[in-house]
Amino acid sequence: MINKNHKYILSFALLMLHGFVLSLGAQTDSLYFHLDSTTFVSSRNSSAYERDGQGLLKVDMEGMQKLPKMMGTNDPVHFVRLLPGVQTNSDNDSGIHIQGCDNSHNEISLGGVPVYGVNHLLGLFSIFNPFHYSSMEYSGNSFSNRLGGMLNMVLPEPVSDELTGNFSIGMMSVQGSLAGGCGEKSSLRLSARRSYLNLLYKPWMKFGESPFSYGFGDYNATYIYSSGKNKVWADLYLGIDNMVIDERTYGLDMSVDWGNNIAALHWERSSGALKQRHSLYYSGYAVKASIYQEKAKAFLDSRISSAGYKGTVSWNTLTSETEIICYDVRPQCLELTGIVNDYVSKERQRALESSFSGSYSYFWDRLRLDAVIKASFYIGDDGHKFWGGSPQISFDYNLYQWGRCRAEYGWKHQFLFQTGMTNIGFPIEFWLLSGSYSKPQYCQYLVLGYDTGIFNDMLHLSVDIYGKMLYNQIEYKGSMLDIFISEYDLNNNLLKGRGWNYGIDINLHKRSGNPTGWISYSWGHSLRSFNNPEYQSVYPSNHERVHELNAVCSYELGKKWSFSGTFIYASGVPFTAPESFYISSGKIITNYGEHNAERMNPYIRLDLSADYLLLDKDGRKSGLNLSIHNVLARDNDVMYRLYLYDDGFSFRGLSIPMKFLPSISYYYRF
Repeated sequence: MINKNHKYILSFALLMLHGFVLSLGAQTDSLYFHLDSTTFVSSRNSSAYERDGQGLLKVDMEGMQKLPKMMGTNDPVHFVRLLPGVQTNSDNDSGIHIQGCDNSHNEISLGGVPVYGVNHLLGLFSIFNPFHYSSMEYSGNSFSNRLGGMLNMVLPEPVSDELTGNFSIGMMSVQGSLAGGCGEKSSLRLSARRSYLNLLYKPWMKFGESPFSYGFGDYNATYIYSSGKNKVWADLYLGIDNMVIDERTYGLDMSVDWGNNIAALHWERSSGALKQRHSLYYSGYAVKASIYQEKAKAFLDSRISSAGYKGTVSWNTLTSETEIICYDVRPQCLELTGIVNDYVSKERQRALESSFSGSYSYFWDRLRLDAVIKASFYIGDDGHKFWGGSPQISFDYNLYQWGRCRAEYGWKHQFLFQTGMTNIGFPIEFWLLSGSYSKPQYCQYLVLGYDTGIFNDMLHLSVDIYGKMLYNQIEYKGSMLDIFISEYDLNNNLLKGRGWNYGIDINLHKRSGNPTGWISYSWGHSLRSFNNPEYQSVYPSNHERVHELNAVCSYELGKKWSFSGTFIYASGVPFTAPESFYISSGKIITNYGEHNAERMNPYIRLDLSADYLLLDKDGRKSGLNLSIHNVLARDNDVMYRLYLYDDGFSFRGLSIPMKFLPSISYYYRF
């Protein structure tokens, strides 16, 4: 029997596939020119992304505008979650999980500078204002000291003396960007975004019965100097978030302020075959949380900052890279008052991490070989010292008309950890350094891939099979209420052990014509085992989704209209259900069942978007966007929780009332 949810999946997938097949026989959007035996094809419509031979995906910000918008904007992180191998989270999960890895396993950067808090509350927006950047780079494999993938926002390029800009106003936020010349060889780009969520959505802003208020802002400034072979960027970013929530079920009032701040100086020089790039930077992320329960108060602060140097020098097929980072981390600065025993903890961790690598690319007939040798060293102020070697090697063999096959094997190390009490978009997850809590993470991985074109390369099929063994993994097993227990100890709430990620990703991508888009399916497991006598089995990780289907489609109708849509089906993530609870001295004490033994309901979401062009003249362009987030108005649970009543209690899923989000926005570019 096919249930209702499966009908949604099958219907939408067949609709997209039907459109793809029809477009193969009637490519009215392409121009063909014949010259003797050679055919030149010029396509008016192309897909939002393309991969190079090394698996690096590059997305132009203009091309991203073809995808469905949410609240009038295209978000780079939302785009990445639609790619094969990248797990779609709940509406409110702030993470990016690539081939079963944790969110903190990824290298997420702004112009190559690491960013430690990527999303605003609820995961609706990332901190990246797409108006400010020229493009985005993504890879499933990071060459920094991270176990997962890489997402980098590329800094803007120089502009002419003429003033240009982008402006957009929607129902949730307003954003804009201005760029212009500052002399013969320099230019400046300024961008800002500010939300006014509380103004229009206040009645629906609730977690269950708990109302909240929230606002955020993003501010960018980039100065660019270009002269001959040299190019210099001076880049600044500031992010501000604030949230207040009345957690009535547990009798908690909570306020949280958090944000990123980045300052960086980049120098790039290109002279023939010799290319080099050097960066000096500072990146910081801080959270200040205040939690009140009856007469008890908790102040929970955490922060991480890094100052570093990163240099890359390449000559033909040889590349060397050096990175030195100084960390200053405060995992959980906890202060408790109003309980039996007041408690204050202001732990601070500092460390120096350095890495040196060399890579070589070799080409022979159909074969491409890439090899990397990397050595990393870590010294903590607590006396801990670690080092690790990270060799990586990949092969790419061209089968000509039969496609390409790929293989990659390597080791990776990571000296940073991130964990916390929740992964549903709250910013109270915190960072840890290797040392007193755990030895450094490391993994070994193997990826086998195959790519081929179909119908004269109109369709592109890719298949990736992966496996990873991860060591020294940690998970947080406590809850927010644990901090009110007088004997609270962070180390007692950490599960430590190993992990296994394995799966397969299949993607069918229509890269040109009308419509364009892709359909991808991923099957995978992300398993963990812990060195704890109370956890004897192998458990799924907190973010594991075994099955996931993504369908993305964009269609242009004439010169005025463009339509796009995305459909997502994903199996539910695990959670640990409570077996019983009791109240002691006014505090809720919960006893939980087997770790991650239950699963949430499947996640299903359909988003639609339509753009109408009002003006396109003399370099000026304006239009309207109508978008609907979660067209099916489905209750996608973000977590399960305990509800208390006068005559009993219940344990059920929690979803966000803002599940059906229509919006209209206006944009203007000049």
